Order: sequence, then C-alpha cells, then structure tokens
Amino acid sequence: MPTRERRGTGATIREYSPLLIAVLICVVLTGTAIAYALLMDWGTPPPGQTAPLPPPAGTPGTPVTTGATVQVVSRSFSISVTPASATVRPGDTVRFTLTVHPEGGFSAPVEVKVSATALGGVYRDNHDLGTVSPPYPPLTYEVTAPDLPPLVSTATVDATVTATGGGTVRTEQVQLVIRR
Repeated sequence: MPTRERRGTGATIREYSPLLIAVLICVVLTGTAIAYALLMDWGTPPPGQTAPLPPPAGTPGTPVTTGATVQVVSRSFSISVTPASATVRPGDTVRFTLTVHPEGGFSAPVEVKVSATALGGVYRDNHDLGTVSPPYPPLTYEVTAPDLPPLVSTATVDATVTATGGGTVRTEQVQLVIRR
C-alpha cells in the first residue's frame, strides 16, 4: 500500500491509502472486541471446573443459611368464559360469564375487553366490558345474535376476550354460531 510524500514549504506531508486506513481501523476494533470478551469472561471458571465456594457461614458479610426451602409464587391470574361456544338463531340472547381466578395472592384490578369478527372479517365489533376488582365477582355479558345477511344461512362469530391486570395479559377464545 503505497504512501506519498508531498514537499512544499519545508514541511513533509505523508498521505496514506484509504484502504490502509480502513484495514488499520478494522484491526484496532477487532483487538478491542477480543480484549473486551476476555475481560468479561474473567469471573467464569474454565470448562470442567466449578465456581469457587462462598466463604463459610458466619463469616462477616455473608448470609447464614437456615436450610428452609423458599418457594417463590408468581402473582398472576387466569380467566374462564362460559359458555366457550354456543349455537343460536338470529335474535336469540346468550349470556356469557367471565371469571377471574387469582393465583399466588394476585389482587390487582383486571380490565376486560372483547373483540369479535365474523363473515371473513366483514363484521367487526369491540367492547370494553369494564374493570373487575378483588374479590373478582363474575362478569356477565349478554349478546343478542344479529340477523344474518340475505343468502347466508350460518355465520360464526369468533371472539377474543382479553383480560389485563398487574402486568399480566390473558386471553380466552369464544365462538358463537348463528343459524337461521
């Protein structure tokens, strides 16, 4: 990789090829990445060896082990919707019941929404059913089956019930079949 020198007013200026500069930058970056990777691995024992044991109990600054098993319980919830599916005639009313089942001491409010589609996405409907708080009484929602379009004898409404609370999201699928 050639370099050129320019002489002029008594000072010499050396110009390096752009390719040489790019190669040098790559070498420096690669060396830095390797050094970083090696430094980050210093606390890890080599393959086949175990990590050093902690100091014996009672040593100042270390926790004392009691031997008691600690069980970590996740605070969450699940939901159920009944009925999960129903077949009705146009104009019939169906009552759906959603129940929130808290787990591990879960006690946050749960917001419930329903989104439904039918006829290949031609029909879309979204409802906010509100918020349920502890002790989580069952939430009921009544649906009156709409009339079917001409020439359609059966339609299936697929609904997704979404419950959100305490950083947890749960969904349940519900199906309503409408037949003339």
